[in-house]
Amino acid sequence: MNIAPYILAHGNWISMAEFMEVALYDEETGYYSNNIPGIGFRGDFSTAATMSNLPARRIVALWRESCKACGCRLPIIEIGGGNGDMAMAVRNEFSLWEKMFARYIMVDRSPSLRKLQRLVAGSAVSICDSVEKALRKVNGRAFLFSNELPDAFPARQFVYQNGEWWELGLAVVEGKVIRQADKQALPASTAFAHWAREGQVIEVHESYHKWYAEWQKYWHAGTYLTIDYGQTVDKLYYRRPAGSLRGYKAHTLLQADELPPLAGKCDITADVNFTDLMNLARGCEGDAVQYLSQRDFLLPMADLNKAEERHLVQEGGAGSYFNVLIQHRYGN
Repeated sequence: MNIAPYILAHGNWISMAEFMEVALYDEETGYYSNNIPGIGFRGDFSTAATMSNLPARRIVALWRESCKACGCRLPIIEIGGGNGDMAMAVRNEFSLWEKMFARYIMVDRSPSLRKLQRLVAGSAVSICDSVEKALRKVNGRAFLFSNELPDAFPARQFVYQNGEWWELGLAVVEGKVIRQADKQALPASTAFAHWAREGQVIEVHESYHKWYAEWQKYWHAGTYLTIDYGQTVDKLYYRRPAGSLRGYKAHTLLQADELPPLAGKCDITADVNFTDLMNLARGCEGDAVQYLSQRDFLLPMADLNKAEERHLVQEGGAGSYFNVLIQHRYGN
């Protein structure tokens, strides 16, 4: 995808969020829509589901706890199911009785990934293109979970300079696509007040915040589990003045300025501000919210004799770099 004509057609400046939206989700040339080569060793990046069944074991344990608290067998809705590995791993952890009667729905906006999920999962799961549709199927009562979902939402990027926040975007200058700052209205985020220091770059997943708010009214009871990389706002940009926006191609790290020429051909991501996510969850009156590291979440069920499970709970590594947010809703 040549992003320059798109930028010029839209006033010669687009936000980094708009760039991510086009590069990742354009129906014809977007990375997730049509060009993702796979997930795992042969793809551009790996997730915990491609490394070990430990996350699946822990997810099923939490699902059972949530079913007990709700007094019913909750359908499972996996959001952003990727290549279907996690769905299959979770179903493999079910007892025979659970496998027969537990309803499993996958949600993904990517047509190519939905096609792959149908091939992998077959009739074992249902597949939807939105959380709203999935929740309507189960009358709003469900155990929802995602693994590395918020980081894939388009993120706006800002830089603090001369005592003000400016939004970073892309413009075409002398035939080259460059990042350029522009004055724009700021979205709500805890990062602005905490990281207002000269030259600091931050990201805000405003698109995720809006998406989250859109389906909350359809969810009446159950649990929502979020696993992703990121930190609370006080730790998020420690020793990271250039921010966290980056890409991956064949497991190779790409810096923000390297991304425009690879639009549609690589993954693009930014770390998650878990303080913002906690504020969203706590804004839902009556919900119970728990935040903990991936290490603390997985360790009770980890087999430390297995290298891949030690990696997932490693202190100072994946165990603390990935974090977990659990939101319980046990209303009517």
